[in-house]
Amino acid sequence: MTNRSFEDEVEDLLIEAYKAAFKRQPSDEWLRAIAMRVGTKGDVATLDEAGAASGVTRERVRQVMAKIEPQLRGTAVSGAREVAETLVARSPVPEPIGRRLARSGMTRPTLTGKGFLNILKLTGTSPTDLVGTQLVSMDGWLVEESEVPVMKAVSVAKKHTSSYGMTTVEEIRQALASPDKQLDATDIRRVLEREPSIKWAGEWLWVEKDHDGSHANRLVNTARSILSVNSPQTVASIHEGARRMWKFRGLDILPPIAAMKAFFEESPYFVVEDDLVRPIEPLNYREILGTTTAMMIDVLKGSQYQVMDRQSLYEACSDAGISPGTYGIWTTYGEWMEKFGPNVWGLRGSSPNPGAVEAIRTAARARLKAEPRRKSWSWAADGRIAQTMDVTTSFLGSGVLSFVPEIQNMLAGQALAVMLDGVPVTTAKLGDDHAFCWGWHPAIAATGAQRGDVLRITVDVGAKTAELQIGGQELWN
Repeated sequence: MTNRSFEDEVEDLLIEAYKAAFKRQPSDEWLRAIAMRVGTKGDVATLDEAGAASGVTRERVRQVMAKIEPQLRGTAVSGAREVAETLVARSPVPEPIGRRLARSGMTRPTLTGKGFLNILKLTGTSPTDLVGTQLVSMDGWLVEESEVPVMKAVSVAKKHTSSYGMTTVEEIRQALASPDKQLDATDIRRVLEREPSIKWAGEWLWVEKDHDGSHANRLVNTARSILSVNSPQTVASIHEGARRMWKFRGLDILPPIAAMKAFFEESPYFVVEDDLVRPIEPLNYREILGTTTAMMIDVLKGSQYQVMDRQSLYEACSDAGISPGTYGIWTTYGEWMEKFGPNVWGLRGSSPNPGAVEAIRTAARARLKAEPRRKSWSWAADGRIAQTMDVTTSFLGSGVLSFVPEIQNMLAGQALAVMLDGVPVTTAKLGDDHAFCWGWHPAIAATGAQRGDVLRITVDVGAKTAELQIGGQELWN
């Protein structure tokens, strides 16, 4: 504990510099003015502010400072090194930095980072000279140079809020870190905790934006989409819907159910009662999800329990003009859809009778068993190899087929240019460690294939092309 603060030492230097420049002792008013301008009375004052304090013009302050600054060059403040070492050790330090340092008597509570750096500059030194590293004043903090990325934590939190709805300190740390600098999560949390717009739910956090419209937060958007179809719904149901959407978008930060509940409780868009979430005002899925999506929702709402087996749903969507690719994406990733059992899909938030779901499954299995699923291969006269197969509901819905082993073994892991009447229609890709080949939806659309048709795929192994032919029973001959 020292008897004199860092600022006391600096002001002694200011008096000596004034005396050297003007051959007289400065008045109390002038000492206050130049101290304000240097930075010992708080933040570095402007010329106007310093002039007002001493009752002179800003130009006169400038003239006086121009005479005393050369006198300060090369002088030393004995407490400067201790202050710099403490700041580096505690970096980042919020403004005013004196609030922390005054506890040990090093400085006054009003000292700012800008003031400290200005004093060092006027005396002809720097933090690097004193302790081997630079200090930077930014965004209301004084931070050691290598930790400057920490000050971007709030900016990353805002981006994560838009992309994921919520995030964590660790996710932000990983986003900011680089191979040569692994940042301290404690420093990041300290910066985030001083930002009033950041809300916390345990380890999870989000930024409450001034203009947080419905498109500024993916979690808000997703919950609104789900609740526009059926409301209210449990937090767990919304969480599962978000998980499906996140998978489709390739997003890797999904808050847990408890954090989501806290988020919905704080959000101005939702009301939470026990575990049930409802929108603050009624939502229309046609307005939120668009006309095409609404057609599929209408199909399911038109069914008795808002659930259908895959084949019936596919056929109904096809009749409504919904493409197989769109249908496949929705059944796999749609946040507003839910799988109620093997081969049974419906609207999230529906509560179908389990007996009804089982009856739908039973009927679907019986229908599938009656569907022909033949598949064979042969050599064509020109040396190409051909696969003939029945067009099934599964193929139409998924756009995925499997080649017989004789073809799969020749083409595993490769891509085929799929042709119809010599015109390319799509590229199909074969797995290298399984028998599936995907990417056939454009070909299905181009051929107009329907369940019960027969498809022949003639493959040129060397050219990696596949020519399509659609027909009926004659293709088996």
